[in-house]
Amino acid sequence: MPTKTDRGRISAKEAASALEDPHSLSAVVPDDSPPERGWMAGRLIDGFELAVDGKPPEWYPPRWLRALEAQGYERSVDGEAVFVVTHISDGELRRFGTVRDALRYGRARILRRRMPVHPDSISIDCRTATGLTVPVVWGRALLGMAGGALDAEPIRSLGAPAE
Repeated sequence: MPTKTDRGRISAKEAASALEDPHSLSAVVPDDSPPERGWMAGRLIDGFELAVDGKPPEWYPPRWLRALEAQGYERSVDGEAVFVVTHISDGELRRFGTVRDALRYGRARILRRRMPVHPDSISIDCRTATGLTVPVVWGRALLGMAGGALDAEPIRSLGAPAE
């Protein structure tokens, strides 16, 4: 049962102050991860090419697209995927054509000055017109992923040496 000393949850006010001063993030992150903990996840939202041992690069789509494909997703049949921002008690808030727009909106809901929502109450899902659904991000991870996706330069290619 959660208590007032439970650091597994942070308030919307703590999340907002953590983004204003990234060095204060370790004060509100329960596992004392470094402030950059969500940036790599945010940078990889578009997918990336990975070249290992000098072989030609191989394309890796974002994880939610791989999850949709595992469910049988085909763009020509299922249509374009949309990103849906949902609040735990208010239900669906908005739909977006790009994940960056959904992340921007979700982060804005958490960080707004008047009546901010708790980070754990927001989720973003990827959905198709035919009913396929996979989660993209939810809770406190949304702040890290949104920070990485919106504030950092995206990584398109990754390489590893032959050794």
